[in-house]
Amino acid sequence: MSPLRQSLVLTAVAVLGFLALRRLPDTHCALLHAEHAPVVVDGIEFCGVNEEANFYSPKALRFPVRLELAFAATRDGGSLKLLGEDGRPLLAHELAVSHTRKLHLHLRQVTGRPGYVHLHPAPSEDGTWSFTLPAWFAAGNPGGRFQAYVDFVTVRSSQVQLAEATAELDLLKVAAPPSSTRNVVRDATFTTRQTGQSAMIRVTLASPAGRPPLRLRPLMGSLGHAVLFGDPDARPGYAHMHPSLEGGEFGPDPTLSFRLRLPPPGRYDLWVNIDDGAEDYLLVPIEVTP
Repeated sequence: MSPLRQSLVLTAVAVLGFLALRRLPDTHCALLHAEHAPVVVDGIEFCGVNEEANFYSPKALRFPVRLELAFAATRDGGSLKLLGEDGRPLLAHELAVSHTRKLHLHLRQVTGRPGYVHLHPAPSEDGTWSFTLPAWFAAGNPGGRFQAYVDFVTVRSSQVQLAEATAELDLLKVAAPPSSTRNVVRDATFTTRQTGQSAMIRVTLASPAGRPPLRLRPLMGSLGHAVLFGDPDARPGYAHMHPSLEGGEFGPDPTLSFRLRLPPPGRYDLWVNIDDGAEDYLLVPIEVTP
């Protein structure tokens, strides 16, 4: 082979390799947003300046995957499977890393006690993914109905896949279910509440009275996350958001800003997930108007 031909072949291989790499999912930021623009602050890559999230119903979008999920009899965890159209479970090597993990599980407790946790199930060779509930979440939990949403990226398609399911955690008699939240929501403002509009939701957080000011730590490539859930019966679905970096996130008692294309009118639950040395989840009810 002549030097010229060798050069042309190497160039073609390099170009094809570059195009293939561009199709691979990002290893830090999830892909459930209108735009993707990670930024670096003090050497840490954060997901998204003004990324607008959208509300999705996995069943309505009809992804070619079915989620099966069940809790363990011990009530401290459970397992799930992602079944393709052929009924075969997806295996770990078929999923790519997206936003630092291969599989993201959003568990929302609908009855018994309001609650939400973001988990990352661990795979086994037969396609079963196992998860453990945080001790603080399982302790004193009265049980009830749960909604489960998963998002992941398949290596073959390089596209986000979504699936949803419901599950029941055995009921347990408790005198008064303990709160699953340590910090507090001091304020929540909205640039608009009108359906279909792009809204900036700003949530100011604080430590309980008598404790040092709340300071956030990075959590999965961001200074926090938020998930919006619709009515489990009338409007099932969710939106996963990363905060826009407006400056108020870094100080004591921070303000997190989330940009969202507002879903249809109705009541929604916004769960804000933060890390102040340990993970915490805070609930912000939202009413979207016509």
